[in-house]
Amino acid sequence: MAVVRTRSFPQSSATGGRYQLSPVALALLCVALGTVGGLASGPAFAQGAMPSGEQRRSFDVPAGTLDQALSRFGRQAGAQIAVNAELTNGLRSPGVSGTLSVNDALRSLLAGTGLEALRDANGEYTLRKNTAGAPPASQSDAVLPPVTVTADSAVPGDLPQPYAGGQVARGGRVGLLGDRNFMDTPFNLITYTAQVMRDQQTRSVADIADNNPSFRAIYPGNDAMTDFVVRGNKVKALDAAYGGLYGLMSPGVESLERIELLSGANALLNGLGPVGGVGGSINQVPKRAGDAPLTRLSTGYVSDAQWGVQADVGRRFGQDNRFGIRFNGVYSDGDTATDRQKKRVAMGALALDYRGDRLRLSADLGARRNDSDSPSRTTFVAPGFALPAPPRSGRNWQQPWSYDNVNSRTVALRGEFDITPGLTVFAAAGGSRFEESQLFSNSQLQSSAGKLLQNQVYWPLYRNSTTAEAGIRGRFDTGPVQHRWTVTASTLRVRNGILLNTLAQTSTNIYAPVFIGQPGIAGLRGPDAVPQTGSADISGVAVADTLSVLQDRVQLTLGVRQQKVKSANYSATTGATSSSYDKSATTPGVGLVVRASERVSVYANYIEGLQQGPTATAGSVNAGQIFAPYVSKQYEAGVKVDFGGIATTLGVYQLKTPNGLANATTRVYSVDGEQRTRGIELNSFGELATGVRLLGGLALVDAKQTRTAGGTNDGRQVTGAPKVQLNLGAEWDVPQAPGLTLSGRAIHTASQYVDTLNAQSIPRWTRYDVGARYRTSWSGVPTTLRLNIQNLLNKSYWASAIDGYLVQSSPRSIQLSATFDF
Repeated sequence: MAVVRTRSFPQSSATGGRYQLSPVALALLCVALGTVGGLASGPAFAQGAMPSGEQRRSFDVPAGTLDQALSRFGRQAGAQIAVNAELTNGLRSPGVSGTLSVNDALRSLLAGTGLEALRDANGEYTLRKNTAGAPPASQSDAVLPPVTVTADSAVPGDLPQPYAGGQVARGGRVGLLGDRNFMDTPFNLITYTAQVMRDQQTRSVADIADNNPSFRAIYPGNDAMTDFVVRGNKVKALDAAYGGLYGLMSPGVESLERIELLSGANALLNGLGPVGGVGGSINQVPKRAGDAPLTRLSTGYVSDAQWGVQADVGRRFGQDNRFGIRFNGVYSDGDTATDRQKKRVAMGALALDYRGDRLRLSADLGARRNDSDSPSRTTFVAPGFALPAPPRSGRNWQQPWSYDNVNSRTVALRGEFDITPGLTVFAAAGGSRFEESQLFSNSQLQSSAGKLLQNQVYWPLYRNSTTAEAGIRGRFDTGPVQHRWTVTASTLRVRNGILLNTLAQTSTNIYAPVFIGQPGIAGLRGPDAVPQTGSADISGVAVADTLSVLQDRVQLTLGVRQQKVKSANYSATTGATSSSYDKSATTPGVGLVVRASERVSVYANYIEGLQQGPTATAGSVNAGQIFAPYVSKQYEAGVKVDFGGIATTLGVYQLKTPNGLANATTRVYSVDGEQRTRGIELNSFGELATGVRLLGGLALVDAKQTRTAGGTNDGRQVTGAPKVQLNLGAEWDVPQAPGLTLSGRAIHTASQYVDTLNAQSIPRWTRYDVGARYRTSWSGVPTTLRLNIQNLLNKSYWASAIDGYLVQSSPRSIQLSATFDF
């Protein structure tokens, strides 16, 4: 008989749970998604008698295995629970969330398990089977009280719990504001869980972004890294954060517990990344060891002939399971569904953590190697002709000897200490080493007949980054006003080197590729010998305060960030400084949330975005002049509705981004250009009915060039910004076949312009994905078999068009895997 003995953390006066969940789950009429909801009832369960009258506490224990749920419950309740492993083996708990007595919460936790808990004179609970001979339940104990929904972690350091259906979390990290319930967030934030990553067999951030209508990947099929277009603006892969820190490379999605996608400007929340982007932000949350021991092994296949294995192992040790260790490892190798293309991936990630009553520490170490033979690449477009249709799906016009090899290593450290229950200091630091070696054809499309001009290039590069942040956050009241405030300082240092070696120029065709012999690169420097050609030092301080009244029904967030950017470029031959930059900018932000009811939030924000400023181009009379960072301005308003099983967010926004341009008459380069994006975003997620889950939404984007050189392109559409983006996914647990789940998804993207004159465009496209999984047990080992097919119809299309280049779609890809939980 094992005994769970844990201590609870002192509860603050601002509890997370307040809102009641009806036993009847209302369906969502999602107009843009074309789905019609129904009603799903959820009866209350009665459990065996237990003493009542305990002090009420805030609980947030997700559904899962009963052993894991009891362990987490014990920590939150400060209770001792005697657990007989023979009784709990194989049982699952529905979880419990809300402000309840310990007795009532434990009864809810055991609902449907056939077990009950009895409390002895010493306050220790013992589990037993709920038999007819058990003492009769009183009338007050026979019916459970309403469960109160909460998104805030009851235990410091815990992540917000999954929403109904488990694909999306109830909240996520909102930059320096910390973890917030999505209903209390005045921004469009969606947090995807490890469950949906496993079930969709996600291989990259781009795969998970396929669930979000606001994000469009620029390089589909590139599992090393990819850029995105969000709200008509580019979001670079280098600006994705890892554990909330910029400049660090994630070892891979296999090591992640969550992926948080925020749409819109976010300078106050996250500061300036290595490049800077205003369309949105990406934060990758590393895994931590859970309370229940985990040994998960997977083997998989991806068409045409990629085979791989993955291990995910986690344990906790010591008193109250304070010490945790989790390891994730991946290896895969083989041919892809694209002609003459092969990929090899090797990844290892180790996560260590300590969680005390007041002190929490963590360390993440990871390394990843991605080797791609004949990888797909962008194709630039010459002006003056109608674009040809892409060749058949899977056609590859890159040379067979081309490659893209990536090697990255990352370490991140984080700690926080609770000085008092309402005051916490925190600090984090980390570093990354990124090396890439590329030998490929830099291609330009030159005619409607598919003619290509190719420059064969060898392109080695490296990027070293170190980053740190420190701060303090707390809570206090001033009369009826509650304050949640944060002060933080951060720094990011990047040193990089890049060499572009042009080897030869050849002609070919996208429909009938002409292949040549591999050019020699002997004597050319690799990534480990490339001289430093650039540097960037970014530092800043920020302060924010969320003021709330009327039991958090009205929340006003005010903040400001001051950021300084110092960068320089150096000659690769002499090392001399060719240009330098030392500028700063201040970016405020305001966010308002009004809880109109328990299930409805109305929100609005004004926030600014930040990018490094440009340098006046050659040919202008002020060539070489460096400008201050671009400051973009965003206004947004919307409504969020939580129907209990389904949640939806509907928002409208306007985002203005400045651009640099040279006056055609005076030839003076200035930051007088502008693009304006207006849009509507609808997101929906959750469980429409028992066993039916929805995930997706609609984005309507109107991105226009509003001020251009000489007014030539005023009013024209921004390149790579489709007007309509639709993502609709659904899952169905087949009632006639317990354990079987079927899934499907449609992704639609409207036409896009390639050039600023809007003379060349690519047509709209729609991709269909399907999947199935089956949960069973082999020889007592829980097993999940998964099948996912991307691009079911094997359709070929131009997937994206931005900044004057095209990317062809990925061919049909079949993924199979078997996962064993030992």
